[in-house]
Amino acid sequence: MASQASVKDPGWATLTDACRLLGVSPSTVRRWGDSGKVRTYTTPGGHRRFSRAGLEAMLPVSPATRPGLAELGETPRNLARSYRAGGEDAPMRIPWVTELDEAKRERFRGFGRGIVASLIAALDADDAGQRAELLRSAEDACANYGRLAAGESLGASMTADVFLRFRRPFLDELASVARRREFDATSTSALIADANAALDDLMLATLRGWEAATLGSGRRPALPNP
Repeated sequence: MASQASVKDPGWATLTDACRLLGVSPSTVRRWGDSGKVRTYTTPGGHRRFSRAGLEAMLPVSPATRPGLAELGETPRNLARSYRAGGEDAPMRIPWVTELDEAKRERFRGFGRGIVASLIAALDADDAGQRAELLRSAEDACANYGRLAAGESLGASMTADVFLRFRRPFLDELASVARRREFDATSTSALIADANAALDDLMLATLRGWEAATLGSGRRPALPNP
């Protein structure tokens, strides 16, 4: 039941203040008000106010920068499946992929699956040490990916192109998760920023693997066109 209170009463928060306090979307706050999870007050002008005490009681003891993906039901397996579905037509846009025999294509796919799984798990890791370990695992897989690309005589620009073609659907899927789960703008920005920073490191690891394999074979690196 809505409580009666003065609009200027500091014990009541506006919708904007409630969203900022809890880091959730307006629709989530409204839903909590409608269900009685948070006491509400409607001003004479029809604007809703939310019990500040009730909102503060919902805050965790140690607030996270954003909700955990696993906590929201978005497991690494689910995310990886959605990501692969979104990018499954990518090989058709990369002519040389169709020229590989099935065993070689499966090796590329295997490295790709390992990279995606480690990256998603790292983004959801609470412990800094665990996150660093998972990212190192992804970087190792990327270096192997780069060495494999060099072994197939792919140039540096083509190796980078392969990586970039899969980067966009991965970020698109993370953004889709944020929308479905009603992340607020701050949480969404933090998630995408973390993913972009990790992907930058993974691309460098891929190119380092390619360079090591190319130099080790005695071949002159095929540099990107200016």
